Amino acid sequence: MVRIMSQVLNVIRENNVVIIIGETGSGKTTQLTQYLHEEGYTRYGMVACTQPRRVAAMSVAKRVSDEMGTALGEEVGYAIRFEDCTSEVSSSRIYLFVHLGPYTFTGYNILIRNWK
Repeated sequence: MVRIMSQVLNVIRENNVVIIIGETGSGKTTQLTQYLHEEGYTRYGMVACTQPRRVAAMSVAKRVSDEMGTALGEEVGYAIRFEDCTSEVSSSRIYLFVHLGPYTFTGYNILIRNWK
């Protein structure tokens, strides 16, 4: 897994746009966001990951924050319509949200889009 992730990170470094397709449960949302954070991508902007449903955004954000050993809303947060679980002080660096309309994606370094 480490070798594959190293290759994926190299491809991301070398290209402006990268499309990663993987099976459900392969770690596109939970693992890739953490690897990108560890590689320093969150120093230059947020790593955002859209989710198709509100429950998915909430549960994935909780799982990633647990795996990173941080409280939900600190390093990892989510936003859903009228509910925002991010911290003004720490400005969450991994951000999961339900994409409901046109957003301007300024301030983001990486955007991961989930379609299902």
